[in-house]
Amino acid sequence: MVSLNCPPIPADWETNFVARKTIASYMPYKEFAGKLELSPNDKHQYRLIRLPNNMIVVCVQDKDAKQAAAVLTVNVGCFADPPELLGLAHFLEHMLFRGSAKYPKENDFEDYIASNSGENNAITDSLETYYFFKVDNNALEGSLDRLSCFLTDPLMDADCTDRELNAVDSEFKSKLQSDSRRSFVILKSATNQRHAFSKFGTGNNKTLRESAEKHGLDLREELLKFHQKYYSSDIMKLIVVGNHSLDQLSEWAVSMFSGVESKGNTKPIEHSHPLGQNELGRVLRYESVGKHNQFRFVFAIPEVKSTYKQNPYMYICSLLGRSDEGSLLLYLKRLGLATSILSYYYGLDYDNFNLFTIHVYATPEGIGRYSEIAHALFAYLQMLAETGPQKWYHDELKTICEIDYRFFVQLDAEDWRDIILSNIHNEFLEPEHVIYKLRSINLFDPQLISKQLQYLTPTNYTLLIQTKKHKDVECTSKEEFYGIKYDLRDLPSSLTNDMVIDRDLVAKFHMPAPNAYLPKSLSVDKPENTSAVVVATEPTLLWMNDKIEVWFKRDDQFFVPRGSINLSFNVPEVLQTPRNYVTALLYTWYVEDVLRREFYSARLASLYFKVYLGDAKITITTSGLNDKLSNLVCDIAKRLKNLTIDSLIFDMQKISLDDGYTNIIYDRALDQATYHLGCLNDAPGWHYSMVAKEVNSLTVSDLQTFADHLFEKTYVKMIMAGNFYEQDALDLAKQMEDIIDYIPLPIHMRTTSVVQLFDPGYYIFQSPIADKDCKDNAIICQFQCTLGVDKFQNSVRFLLMKILNEPYYDQLRTKEQLGYIVYVTSRELVQAKGYLCFEIQGEYNPVYLTMRIDKFLQDFRQTLLDYDQAKLDTTIKSLVDSWKEDFKSIYQEANDFWSSISSNTYEFEYLQKKIEATSKITKDDLLVFWDKYINPKTAANYTRVDYQMWSSTTYFPDKQAMQTYSYGTIALHNCLVKDGLTAVSLAEAAAIVSNIQEDGSVDALLERVKEMCTQRSNGEELFEKMSGEKSKVRLALEMCISEKSNTCEFVSTNNEKYQAIGMTHLSNGCWIINDANLFKATQSLSGQIMPTRKLVPKFDL
Repeated sequence: MVSLNCPPIPADWETNFVARKTIASYMPYKEFAGKLELSPNDKHQYRLIRLPNNMIVVCVQDKDAKQAAAVLTVNVGCFADPPELLGLAHFLEHMLFRGSAKYPKENDFEDYIASNSGENNAITDSLETYYFFKVDNNALEGSLDRLSCFLTDPLMDADCTDRELNAVDSEFKSKLQSDSRRSFVILKSATNQRHAFSKFGTGNNKTLRESAEKHGLDLREELLKFHQKYYSSDIMKLIVVGNHSLDQLSEWAVSMFSGVESKGNTKPIEHSHPLGQNELGRVLRYESVGKHNQFRFVFAIPEVKSTYKQNPYMYICSLLGRSDEGSLLLYLKRLGLATSILSYYYGLDYDNFNLFTIHVYATPEGIGRYSEIAHALFAYLQMLAETGPQKWYHDELKTICEIDYRFFVQLDAEDWRDIILSNIHNEFLEPEHVIYKLRSINLFDPQLISKQLQYLTPTNYTLLIQTKKHKDVECTSKEEFYGIKYDLRDLPSSLTNDMVIDRDLVAKFHMPAPNAYLPKSLSVDKPENTSAVVVATEPTLLWMNDKIEVWFKRDDQFFVPRGSINLSFNVPEVLQTPRNYVTALLYTWYVEDVLRREFYSARLASLYFKVYLGDAKITITTSGLNDKLSNLVCDIAKRLKNLTIDSLIFDMQKISLDDGYTNIIYDRALDQATYHLGCLNDAPGWHYSMVAKEVNSLTVSDLQTFADHLFEKTYVKMIMAGNFYEQDALDLAKQMEDIIDYIPLPIHMRTTSVVQLFDPGYYIFQSPIADKDCKDNAIICQFQCTLGVDKFQNSVRFLLMKILNEPYYDQLRTKEQLGYIVYVTSRELVQAKGYLCFEIQGEYNPVYLTMRIDKFLQDFRQTLLDYDQAKLDTTIKSLVDSWKEDFKSIYQEANDFWSSISSNTYEFEYLQKKIEATSKITKDDLLVFWDKYINPKTAANYTRVDYQMWSSTTYFPDKQAMQTYSYGTIALHNCLVKDGLTAVSLAEAAAIVSNIQEDGSVDALLERVKEMCTQRSNGEELFEKMSGEKSKVRLALEMCISEKSNTCEFVSTNNEKYQAIGMTHLSNGCWIINDANLFKATQSLSGQIMPTRKLVPKFDL
């Protein structure tokens, strides 16, 4: 690998920092007195400070923010893991949330954040660990204090260690079948195995618990040692955002975080490259879980963070991603070999090395022709090298970056995590540049660009090839942790040292034409006194007839040259049959592909567009700099109106769509449950098994016919928002009518979204997971509650979801360790029913998970009775305050208005009504709601659907077994099997709890378990595990006893109908759905969505 000639020089972080003291506590710190580089449109106030312990803090005052946020980043990650305890840094990240000396309650931090309408998260990366929260402004001080205690006095209580280690293991297992995770992991197998880059960073029971036992290590002690060794203030950065004054933010930062110990620069540094000479020139083929065909050309390059001012790879990446004439991608598409190209380098914070990847998404045809793709790639790179860096092209990129910088889009509190943290640990970053990376291409350095291109050669890469099954190679090696099958060998010399660049191929490639979408005008009609402007709270309906309605909202608060234009075309026939639907879906995929190629320059000019199918509408959304936005909309409309289907693109998109449906079965268990439940809820809600079979029979002629007739009869909705005038909207609407040239769709044919309304009852849908390697099960318990038009009840439901999430997570994830993915969600359907859903993904069977959810819900009613009124008031206030957050950009405002327009409600005052309703909620309202919808003993119209996903590694009882045995028996059986009684039958499990009494003793039942264990060679060890105070078997036995006294008889009025369609009736009144479509046919539908107001246009044209 070539190396840079001169080592870069770190930035000066000493000069221009002057001594200060906080106002209240008079504590010392240093403030950057130089001039921070800020956008003239940035309304925030900033202060860059360094604490006495060398921690860097960025204070951001956002006077209008209703929520505050903070991000703490420590410049150490899994690269620092000792080889005998892989995943230790990640494990430490988990453990720091489990209490401190000052706040010893195990879930204190999460509970405090949740009670103040906040959220938190943490991420362990290779060289960084991030801790993030956002919260009500009034709770910022308390949240920061708790966060600081992570660093000064963490408990890492021994009682929590074992449970949290299980959480780490569950997190690892939850992503075993994730192709994106596996793709990153397998790259490590292609690198130097002595380099830190190759480490397994997630950790699991094997690398932590078992390895600690093997090496005679105490895990808690090792966590404390790691924290003591690496968690130094010198490698920590903190960003604090809130509506408080800079003095107050500084006061809190200095007083709370100065106590973090300074230990010097403890960041581990790698001096070698993970892709050395022994690792280059190889090809690693590996098998994917789903149907994915991808190449990754991975090049060994030096560190890139010192080049942040020039950003040479932005120049290179923008050219590699192009799909217009003269580009690499268009050439590969015309050969039917590839669908897209993405290029990127890895983490900015790597020292002394980086990896540059050119990611080619191939077709099934292309995956077997990697030699052709490689020759084309290097021919294109040769063209770039010979042409040399072009200042005009660099200036085009720079122009857009400078416009984005000049007309900075205001950020939400959590967005600072990505903006500032992307560079904050960069030792070459000058203090004045710490706020922005928006101006991300500044200096034109042709020598540096050319030098970077020298690394992208046939002698300096390794190739990774991903597909489900390789035709010419048997993947016999297996990656240690994820079990990925792969084959690693040398590349043919014709693709490395002996590669001959095809000169005819080089001649086919060339630089793009100048960008016609660059704005010529950035003028804004901005009033002198913007504070005197009365901000309109809803858009204006300018014009409406039987063909189109035109909405308009002028930018009256941001005053930037940006805008948004959205259009929808009502096409009711797409929902008539599965074939119509899949044809329309393929059309949008095809159109997106064509537009990405033909309008790539528009994207580079900060003009963004998307075409998608939703409900019975094909929607086009556009946004960006307003000067050329109307032109872009017209160009897109003309292209769609005169679309000739190309057979090659058709075939590629048809394969992609088919693969997309196929890959659903490889999604994680909970995602599959969510998808299936969505199909059950929606109308028509066709399952992928119904539409996928239509894909293969579609022809070019079918799609051409659809495209030709699509706009013959339709109804158009349009909104223009931003730096425009009303006449601009009217002119564009007229152009749309002329371009599309359509006849009106009668009002009775215009359709809106419709959903199923389930009759009262308890329904269960069970589905096996097709992926045999998936070990997790999943359950979603969905409670149908509230009418969509009842704002108060909907507000109660949403507030309950907020209140439930933390205790639900704490009990079922943290304490019971049922799985890594545990949460409560709320779904509101416009003018229909709303849902409250309780979700878990884990290794225990769905019946056991369901019973634990039910136990939580049973106990939670008492929690509501005891709920502190002051805490409820705080939760409501912080939730309401978060909803009062002003729009940060014209894009947010336009999208909010568009949601009301496209849904047909036109309820622009929806949020205000929600705020008013929520502010009136009392504890009694929560209890009334609970008893009306959630409590099966009191809910007169109890309506619930459980969607269960069963892993192939879990015994799946058939319908007869479900009728024969109780839920408690099935749950107990699963626990016995998981704890070691692998051969036990359901009948044997039933015998354990036979003749059970309501006041039965768990210990007595455990004696029956003991008898069963004694028949095994390791019976004593098995029983000791099963009889433990926190064992799942003990819990299952407790549930069997409770089942006797707490069983509810779920009543349904449709028993005869359900029997007629073959549904299975359980002894407690639950019904198992065997055929979703037949079941849906017995249920009613919500009506069409009706406007909440009379539509009166401003103009009568």
